[in-house]
Amino acid sequence: MRVMKQESAYNTGLNSINCAQSYPLDQYDRRIMQELDQNARKSLADLSKKVGLSRDAIRNRIKKMMNSNIISAFKPVYNVSSLGYPLVNYVFISLANPNEEEEKKFVKFLKTHKHITHIANLIGKWDYILNVMAENQARFDKILKEIRYHFPNLIKDYEIYGVLKEHEYEETGKLVY
Repeated sequence: MRVMKQESAYNTGLNSINCAQSYPLDQYDRRIMQELDQNARKSLADLSKKVGLSRDAIRNRIKKMMNSNIISAFKPVYNVSSLGYPLVNYVFISLANPNEEEEKKFVKFLKTHKHITHIANLIGKWDYILNVMAENQARFDKILKEIRYHFPNLIKDYEIYGVLKEHEYEETGKLVY
């Protein structure tokens, strides 16, 4: 199994898949990834018992996967409703023929916005998808108006989809183990 590495696209700070580069995973790498998906705070000793390699071997493999950007971060998963952000909306945006500079400004603005938690560049009718989290509908409306105010000539169209329930957190590890 080979995992594709991600590289920066168009200098916008977003990730895209580069199919030319890949990382060879063996059974131990896949098992380490599976164990870390279940609990990224497992000790090297616990991983060693589960995977069947020494702690040093586990540490070296994790370090190698991090240096190769297979593992890019160890982050907590938050329950955003409990933090006061129960409203989650996906916003699809189509741009009106942006030049590279305009698109960079647009992405930079989105990346620094507190309420925008995910940005992806798309192929097709929509150029971007945003994950926007807000305290309530009124706050979401203000966020959307703020984006439209800052980029009135850049945004051609947009569409909003409200999330009723998220069934699972990102499970990309299942692709390789």
